[in-house]
Amino acid sequence: MILNIHGFTAEGNNSKYRWLCENAPHHEIYSPTFYYMNEDPQDILEHLVNKVSSYRRENPDNLMDVYVVGSSFGGFFAKLINQIFPDVTALLVNPSLAPFLTLREHLGSKCKLYLDLLAKHAYEDEHGNQERLHVIIGDSDEVIDHGKLTKPLLPLRFKNLYTIRGGMHQLDMYSEVESIFKSIIQSPVGAAEGDCPVHYCGERKLL
Repeated sequence: MILNIHGFTAEGNNSKYRWLCENAPHHEIYSPTFYYMNEDPQDILEHLVNKVSSYRRENPDNLMDVYVVGSSFGGFFAKLINQIFPDVTALLVNPSLAPFLTLREHLGSKCKLYLDLLAKHAYEDEHGNQERLHVIIGDSDEVIDHGKLTKPLLPLRFKNLYTIRGGMHQLDMYSEVESIFKSIIQSPVGAAEGDCPVHYCGERKLL
């Protein structure tokens, strides 16, 4: 299964979802639309955790076949999923790991909720599986200063950092980014030609 989490002003049917549908057809893909301004981040995280937990219960032999992709603001939640489930592989694209700083003007009083959520999972961050965490950043990102707001929040001696030369904040799935995705996302164990799992984007489902 691939869980795709969109950015702050985007929606489930983003460029990553469309690319995944075309290039990872043997995976179940779940890409819900969140209205971040109106939702409690704890509720969003619980929804994502429940989706991963449900898949793992139904597929106990494929626990390593779960991926989470997080773009920009969605990267905040994708990293938390990787911390909670260390065997889940996470791909973060220009992640906003400190939204209470990068989006404080938009989040207002909700900033504290995001800070509290980060603090709540700090222990898991220290003891997670950083081998399954991958971060892609553009060195010309005009929205997030990754030197100050991304790299310091990654694990010590973190290795899986990919820098796209000239990459802006809107990193679409062109050659270099696509190659990184293809090198990480593998077909599910036991996948057969013609398998067509559900691909879903839109309003979040009741789980």
